[in-house]
Amino acid sequence: MGAKAKSYRFMAMVYKIWMMRHVDVPDEIARELQKQTARGGAAKSKYIPVVAIVNRASARTTLVPAGGGRFRMQTNRALRKAAHADAGDVVSVELRIDRASRNLPVPPDLRAGLKQHPKAEKVFEALPPGHRRQSIQWFDSAKSEAARMRRLNRAIDHLLERAALGANTRRRRRN
Repeated sequence: MGAKAKSYRFMAMVYKIWMMRHVDVPDEIARELQKQTARGGAAKSKYIPVVAIVNRASARTTLVPAGGGRFRMQTNRALRKAAHADAGDVVSVELRIDRASRNLPVPPDLRAGLKQHPKAEKVFEALPPGHRRQSIQWFDSAKSEAARMRRLNRAIDHLLERAALGANTRRRRRN
């Protein structure tokens, strides 16, 4: 394994926009983290995967663009509760690049169902990582075998529908 990623520390206020809470990441820290994600000749990333420690509570999260080249880190309820912080509070934040894979393994029964429907499998493989992860978590959360089968059928139907509609929407966008 390589050296441990460099950590960046700062103090920030937790802001509330609509229902979401976030902290603004200082520009110089965001630029440094963005440079670290772009190593190896890759282009600058729009999103920056990080491990965040907020008031000693740790979570894997992603820095998202806030406009004007700035970035913010959204804080979910679990992280805010663990950090004992909410909108209006000033928190201690430590960030470092998260190089660990965020891909979940595809459950064997879902993989077998996808193999029977090549079009659905192709659409599934083309899903953005976040959508794939959410789909796998939804499928895996079924408690009984009957529920897993219902979810498998529903997932295959959804992916086939997406395959059928995807071709039409792509053609329309080009015109």
